[in-house]
Parts: sequence; C-alpha cells; structure tokens
Amino acid sequence: MRNTFLKSGLALGIGAILLFLSVLLRPGFHSLQLRLSNTLYKERTISDEIVIVALDGTLIESTSIDFKSDKKRTYFAETIEYIEGGSPSLIMLDWLFDGPANGVSSEEIYTAATQYPKAIDFTNQILAYLNEEHPYDALLSSVLEKWDNIYFIKFATHFSSFTGESFDYREQSDPTVLFGSFLKTGFANLNISSETNVQSVYGIPAYLSVNGTIEPHMDLQLAQEHLRQPLDIPLSEGEMLINYAGVTGSYPTVSIVDVLNGTVDPSVFSGKIVLIGPTASEFQDNKYTPIDPTRPMPGIEIHANAIQTILDEAFLTPQSGLDFALVLALILTVSCLIFMHSPLLWSACFLALELFAFPFYAQWRFDHGVIINLIWPVFALVAGYISILLYRNFTEFAERRRLKEAFGRYVSPELVEQIGNQPDMLKLGGERRAITALFLDIENFTHLSEGLEPQAVVGVINTYFDALSKVIMNVGGMVDKFEGDAIMALFGAPVPNLDHAVKACATALAIREKMNELNASTGYPLNIRIGLASGDAIVGNMGSENRFDYTAMGDTVNTASRLEGANKFYSTRILVTQGTYETAKGEFLFREVDAVCLKGKDKAIHIYELLGTLQGASEEGQKVLVEWDRALAAYRKGAWTEAEKGFKAVLSMLPNDGPSKTLLGRLDMLKNTALTGWDGVWRFESK
Repeated sequence: MRNTFLKSGLALGIGAILLFLSVLLRPGFHSLQLRLSNTLYKERTISDEIVIVALDGTLIESTSIDFKSDKKRTYFAETIEYIEGGSPSLIMLDWLFDGPANGVSSEEIYTAATQYPKAIDFTNQILAYLNEEHPYDALLSSVLEKWDNIYFIKFATHFSSFTGESFDYREQSDPTVLFGSFLKTGFANLNISSETNVQSVYGIPAYLSVNGTIEPHMDLQLAQEHLRQPLDIPLSEGEMLINYAGVTGSYPTVSIVDVLNGTVDPSVFSGKIVLIGPTASEFQDNKYTPIDPTRPMPGIEIHANAIQTILDEAFLTPQSGLDFALVLALILTVSCLIFMHSPLLWSACFLALELFAFPFYAQWRFDHGVIINLIWPVFALVAGYISILLYRNFTEFAERRRLKEAFGRYVSPELVEQIGNQPDMLKLGGERRAITALFLDIENFTHLSEGLEPQAVVGVINTYFDALSKVIMNVGGMVDKFEGDAIMALFGAPVPNLDHAVKACATALAIREKMNELNASTGYPLNIRIGLASGDAIVGNMGSENRFDYTAMGDTVNTASRLEGANKFYSTRILVTQGTYETAKGEFLFREVDAVCLKGKDKAIHIYELLGTLQGASEEGQKVLVEWDRALAAYRKGAWTEAEKGFKAVLSMLPNDGPSKTLLGRLDMLKNTALTGWDGVWRFESK
C-alpha cells in the first residue's frame, strides 16, 4: 500500500511539473497554434439574411459600363436606388472614396461652347463649373439622402496603440465630407495576423478611435441595427474573432451588372443586409482566412462572415488561462496515474486513445465557442508518458526484470509474466493462502553418491533436478528450494490458483514417469518419494530487507514434508493428505492408506496413496482396491483375523504391495498386545 501511495505521489508530481511548464510556456508557439486552429473552422449553414452585390469579373469585362472613371459614382447611385426598391434592411457600400469626382463632362463642354462662342466667356463658364459640386457626386449624394439605412465605409490609418478599450488611430477617411453629414459610416478595418505562413484575417477590431472619438466597427453596427438590439459580444484583446461560416463564394451573390441592367428581381433584397463590394481579383481586395488558408477571400465576404458571426451569436474566444490550467490538470492527473499503475501496453493504448480523442474534444470546444490550446496538452501528455516510462524502466521494470530472472529458474514463463505484472505480491512479509506443498526426495541417493566422484555426484543430481524442475514448472508449480537430494515445490503460489491440488497430483504422476526415463538414460536405479499436502499456509518473502526468499511455511508445509518421509514406512511413492484427496479425487485414483498421527503432532490425519488417473484404472486394479478397503475397515475395527485375511488377499493379487505388508507386520504386534481403546490411528515415533 505504501509503495502504491509513493508511486501515485510521484505520478502526480510529474503531472504538476508538466502543468507548471505548460502554463509557463503557454504563450509560446503562437504561430503554430494559429495554423493548427485553422483546421477547426468548418462550413456551416449560410445566413439567408445577407446578400452580396458583387463588383465581379462581369463588370471588368463589360464594355457598356465605364467603371474606370468617376462615372462609377452614378452606377453606385443607380444600384442603391434599385436595391432600395426591394426594401432591404440595410445597405453597405464597401468602396473607399478618396476625394471628389474630377473632370468636366463632354456634355457640359459642348453646351458652354455653343452658348458662349467667345473664348473668355467659354473659359469662365468652364471654371465656374469646376468650382461647383461635381454632378456625379451630387447625383450620388441626392440618392443617399433619400434613405437612412445606407452605410459607407471609412478607414482608420496610422495606428498608435491599443488602450484596452479601443484601437487608437491618428487619421481616418471620411466620406461624409463628400456626400453630407447625414450619411452613416463605419470603420471597415480588418485585423490581419502576420504570424502564419500567409497573412490571414482572424477578426475585426471591435472599437476604434480617432482623436479620442470611439466608434464600433461597421460590422457590429450593421448586425446590431439589423437585429434592433445591442449584444454582449465577447472580445479577445479588443478583437472580435470571426467564426467563418463559409469559404469563398458561399454567400448569395448577384452581379452589379445584372442590377444595373434591371435583370434582378428587387424582392431578393427584401429585409436583407445588402453588401456591395468588389469580388474580382483585379480590385486587389482579397485576403486569406483561416477557413481556407490556400485561397484568398474577397473583403466583402469577410465582412459577411463577421456579420453572420454576430447574427448567429456564434462567438469565438481563446481558452482562458484558468480553463487551460484546469483542463490540463485533470488530463495530467488521470493520465499520469494510469501511466504509473497500468501495464505498459495498456498505458500506451490509453495515450493513443487520448491523442486520438483530443482533436474531437478540441472541435467540440470550438463548436461551443472556445479555441483551446492545441499544442501544450499534447506535449504534456507525451512528456508525462515518457517521463513515467523512464522512471518505471529504471525502477519498476528493472525490478520486474530482476524478479523474472530470479523466478525464471523456478516457475514457468507464464507465471514469471504474472509475477512481473504483480511485483507487490513479492514484498517482504507474507499472507495466508490455500496452497498445495510438494516434497520430493530421491531415494537411496546418499548411498549411490558414496561410490561416485564429487563431480559425478553433482552431474547426476543436476541432471535429475533439471528434468524434475521442468516437470514442476510445466504443470504450473514453483520450485521453492533444493535441499540436498530433495526438492520443495509450491502450487497456488506465488500466483493464486484454485486447482493447485489437481496440478500438484498431475505433477507427482509426471515426476514418477520422468524418473523411469531418467533411470533408463543414466543407468541408475533411483526412485522418488513424494509427499503432498493441501491447505492454508503463510506464503511470501521471508528473511531480511537485504536478503530474503519467497517460500511457504506452516502446518501444511510440515505435513507434506512428513508424508514424503512416511513413504518409506509404507513402501509407497506418493502420499497425500485428505485435503488433497478431496479436491483431486474427481480426476485421480487414490486409496486410503492409514489414519496416522505424525511425529510431533497431536491430531490424527487420514493419508492416501496417489495411484494414477481415473481413466488409467484397470478392472483388476479396481478389484484390488475393493479388497483393500475391506481389509482396512477390519483393521480399523480391531478385527485382526479378518484384516489379516484381507491384506493377504491383496498380496495374492499384488505381491509387492507395500501398504499391505506394512499393516500385516503391525498385526502381529497388535494381536499379541493387550490394546484398550484402539481408535485405528497409528502414532509415529520417528520421522
């Protein structure tokens, strides 16, 4: 538990450091942030409340319309008058007039020449004409004066500073000087970012001031007058970000040529905001936008997108510092804890899932009006994963490798993998767990070793131990230790296993078969004795902080050891406890051998001999067991004559049966000894 808390604390510490660095470095990579945020702009439904009258390529190609001279002012007058016939909500003319019309019309020159044949009179008439308001300006002014829903653009120039309330400029163009103070005007300045590869328009200055007079941007004026209500527009450092609804050419558009020719139904302008402005590239009013960084958009369409942003209230704001910190803190907290405590593959999958989901989250936040930081969360996630991976590699994974190397000699690769994934189970100390302990001893090996050289003894024991250890591990057991010519093995530890008794019995039978192979290959007539006991034991790392072994201890382990030794009294090979028998009797063939009280024990136990698998039992073997059970029952009751007859009957069928010989030998003593209170339990005086 303490280790878990430490690891969690370290994970949170790494996350906190990355959070601090991300917040500190958040303003960095602004240009990259802009380029990435461009991918979030998506086309949506175009407003049907905006119509564009375009000065398009048709106008450029027209031979009947002289738009290169100041006569264009008459065309604007005709266009506005025609549009007003459709009862529009508002009209905005996106054209900058930099002064009064110039020149004298040919009609005026002709009239003066015919009326005043004298040169001096002609000259005076022309000079008088030039001093009057130009008829083109007068015509446009007279048309504008008829309605109060017409806006002309103006531009603020010579930027000085941003005061926090408005963008301050020193000069401006003013079309009211030309056409009268009745004319409504608005600033049409666009904020162009120069931090991307191409200059793009992300927003408009919401409020501008020239010589201290603050005015809202023309797009704000148009949208709010159309809605007939003021709006609370969120700003980013004085700028209203444009939430572009469409790419170039998305808005309903009619050519000014068609309007002048009268081929457009005026009703298309009814109740609409009509924007008159250039779309042809020859007018050089095209600018790049984030919704389509590869194709420039006419300025009049940028204004249309800005107006629709307000009409739809689809406002955008950059993610606040607090929002950024809270979101990143949540992501890092969850991620670092998972990276620290999950298996490596799961951690990598979780990181991949986060990186896959992050763009969808960013798009969802954008669709709800927030442009989140797209760089630092990804950096923090990857950096957090790498940092924790490095820590785990140098600590936890190194410990796992050590554990795998240590346990790889004693358990199967599958168990090694489980141990590596759950290293906490091997901490110093123990826990009570149901296991089966196996003790194995090579019979008469000491006698055999007396006639061999030390090197030969080592070679023989290593050959047997190597082969028998592999049998134990292959079935799912753990080789706990080697002691002389004995092996101790555990089933159900270090990894819990419900069928530990079944695996232990299968292992014992496999070892018995393996001994036959080994004896045939080595030429030594060696046998084994095996004791199995199932029950609770204390398992874990026993020892000191610096030196310990994973083992088991308790009565179950001691009983298995005693049963291994008890085989020599019964001339058996595999003896098991009743707990092992009860668990495994559905798959293996047993016979009860005796009820005994082992040396140093007060409680009697029933012991069983493991004979083989149920499938391998022959008909003759079943007859032997039936006879044996009758004889053992008589023995328990003290019916010595009946028991003697039964054991001899077993020996007639199985002449070398060790348990029958052992119990027959006891009968001579039991018959000749006056026993009182015989309970059928044999009490061992030695191990």
